[in-house]
Amino acid sequence: MVNLDAGDSAEQGTHDFCQTLLGCLSQGVCVFDADGCVSHFNPCLPDLLDVPPEFLASGPSLREIYDFQMQRGDFAGAHPPPDQPNLQTSPQADQEPISEHYLRLKHLGRTLQVQTRCLPDARRVQTVVDVSDYVQAEAGRKRANQLLFATQALAELGGWEVDLEHSQVTWTEGVYRIFEATPQTFAPSAASIRPLFTEESLAIDEASYQHSGEPTSTHEYEIEMLTLKGRRIWLYSRGTTAWEQGRPVKRTTIVQDITRRKQTEMALRDSEARWKLALESVGDGVWDLQVQSGEQYLSPNLLRIYGYEDGELKVGVAELDALVHPDDVGRLQHDRQAHLDGVTPTYSNEHRVLCKDGSWKWVHSRGMVISRDAQGQALRMLGTHTDITERKTADEVVWQQAHFDALTGLPNRRLMRERLIQEMKKCRRNHLKLGLLFIDLDHFKEVNDTLGHDRGDELLVEAARRIQHCLREVDTVARMGGDEFTVIVTALNDESNLQGILPKLLNALSEPFQLGLDQVFVSASMGVTVFPNDTLEVEDLLKNADQALYVAKAAGRNRFSFFTASLQEAAMQRAQLTHDLRAALPALQFFMLYQPIVNLANGRIQKAEALIRWQHPTRGLISPADFIPIAESSGLIVDMGEWIFDQAAAQVKLWRAHLHPQFQISVNKSPLQFEKPNPNHMPWIDKLRALDLPGESMVVEITEGLLLSSSTGVVEQLLKLRHEGINVSLDDFGTGYSSLSYLQKFDIDFIKIDQSFVRHLNENTTDLVLCQAIIAMAHALGMKVIAEGVETVGQRDLLKAAGCDYAQGYLYSRPLSPADFEAMVQGSEQALDDAATA
Repeated sequence: MVNLDAGDSAEQGTHDFCQTLLGCLSQGVCVFDADGCVSHFNPCLPDLLDVPPEFLASGPSLREIYDFQMQRGDFAGAHPPPDQPNLQTSPQADQEPISEHYLRLKHLGRTLQVQTRCLPDARRVQTVVDVSDYVQAEAGRKRANQLLFATQALAELGGWEVDLEHSQVTWTEGVYRIFEATPQTFAPSAASIRPLFTEESLAIDEASYQHSGEPTSTHEYEIEMLTLKGRRIWLYSRGTTAWEQGRPVKRTTIVQDITRRKQTEMALRDSEARWKLALESVGDGVWDLQVQSGEQYLSPNLLRIYGYEDGELKVGVAELDALVHPDDVGRLQHDRQAHLDGVTPTYSNEHRVLCKDGSWKWVHSRGMVISRDAQGQALRMLGTHTDITERKTADEVVWQQAHFDALTGLPNRRLMRERLIQEMKKCRRNHLKLGLLFIDLDHFKEVNDTLGHDRGDELLVEAARRIQHCLREVDTVARMGGDEFTVIVTALNDESNLQGILPKLLNALSEPFQLGLDQVFVSASMGVTVFPNDTLEVEDLLKNADQALYVAKAAGRNRFSFFTASLQEAAMQRAQLTHDLRAALPALQFFMLYQPIVNLANGRIQKAEALIRWQHPTRGLISPADFIPIAESSGLIVDMGEWIFDQAAAQVKLWRAHLHPQFQISVNKSPLQFEKPNPNHMPWIDKLRALDLPGESMVVEITEGLLLSSSTGVVEQLLKLRHEGINVSLDDFGTGYSSLSYLQKFDIDFIKIDQSFVRHLNENTTDLVLCQAIIAMAHALGMKVIAEGVETVGQRDLLKAAGCDYAQGYLYSRPLSPADFEAMVQGSEQALDDAATA
């Protein structure tokens, strides 16, 4: 501090007093002399101004102090106050000097308040105070007020105070805004605000003044009011009321404009009402769940779905879940929780519910969470129940029809395949084996045709039952159609386990079937393949079983056959043969042979059977036993049969001219030609007429099974042949379901005794008795008899003695070419003529 220069002790005392006084002040004090330089300052000033005391002690002017501070960054980049403030001393000495103050920033961010006062002797006193804390607090208060105003505006809040003792009403800016007014346009008072209340809201407000005996009471309500512009609004009011001597004296309230919320709620209620009405009108039941409490509203229609009246059923979630079928409740709760947790956008579940009458109904429950709390927890969920019992029943019927055989109730081809795939996976996983069996009932068609389809159906049902009885519960029996069954014998440790099952199945199916009053016998052929021994693929497994079945049937039926690699090779050969067979007819690879049919009475040959042969370009001569079954199964037999007839008809025309005018040729006609004739083919009688041949020039050989056909078309074709004069011969008689009634019905001309009866023909044998019986029966019915497979003189003589009319077999000749046949007949005729004249 600058030392004061005093002339006497009084001045020195005054000086010391001033110094002591200045040193006690927390403000910075600086005295400028009349020249504007620092003459005195107290110890606080250097710290406040953040300047060295030595600098102030040197007596700098105010400008010099400003320059020092400017150089270090004071005043926040602005210009400093003028060094000569606009302060003037009044000309009148007794007048108070005019003061000036301002705020300035230090380089460290602190704020100083500077006040200057002029003294009468032209000196000036300047005080400096650090007001940084006050400035910051004031700035914070302003920001808080601005935030409060903004928040109230956004939240549509306001403060409302009523001084009941003095009838004064005070509104904050927020309340003015809510009521569409300003302090300049409206003065709130007990009287002026009364028109803003509706009658209902006024009653609610007056009723809220309830003294509880405490100094203060609280209130909370929602009321409808009017703005100064007459618009209806909704307010939420919450606050306190101060009481003195049982009288309310002051009410302080926070009000909020909740008009939009109320409008949304009312719109939602209207929407819900319309939605519920619409759903109820189409038969759906509506439910409304309060998720947190578990309380639930059920519409009258929903209750009616289950047979309940209002009030008869507890409607909590737990109580309703208890009515859900045990097999369905787990999935229902999973689906519902998944939606409540936000995993799925909507809730949807189909389940069964126990009705009041004890029945089960299928319902489709759908719903959606319509409100959640701030944490995302579901609060409310709306949904419907739709009765889908009829649809489920229909679906079950459709599924049943799609997967099960309607007659036997067994799985059908589709379900069998699905189960086969699953069982193959299980066996592969557990290192086990399974057997796949294809079963075909032998001679079922004859039963179906003789006794009718109803009896045939009874046989199939009983056969299915017998097959199931031979198997375990884990095994599968399926009906593939017609008389074909498939069996999956699963979980086998070894394929040898099948050896006990297969004979059991054959024996069960060979037992007699009692069909009404009729007892019939059938047998079964079975093809067997084993997984994984034979193959790992489903398609190959099915092919293998089919190939094995083919072998079993070809081997004589009533037996089983296991798939082998050789069967696969044979199947491939059959496939190749089928392919080649399609090209054989256009390529003229077929040719005809003829086997003579000899008249046992005179030894003459006036009949022959036409037999087809195939000369393959690479494989040579192929036996009819190899390609005829393929032609039958592929349908090629129809075109092939037409070609055979054309060749035989042309040949019989020649032989009637060269050998005998009544010569006949027999041709075999496949059942397939009768059942599925080609409409583009000319009728056989027309072909004969075109060749100028009578119908009796040809004989059509058919099997017994064809006579049993219930097809109207087959019957008509047979009768038409007979009507046109074409003879009909019944081939392989005695090997099928022989019926005298059918023989009479179709007026058969010839019966051919099957070679199985002739092969072991000897004196005193059953075969001889059977042949004699057949011959006697045929003659009694006006038919001729032809014996097939005659190979010895002894067989011929026994047949001739029995009265058989004709014989055919290697005793006389193998099948011959037309030229060889003609030469043989001519030679035979010559020999007979020579014998007659000898």
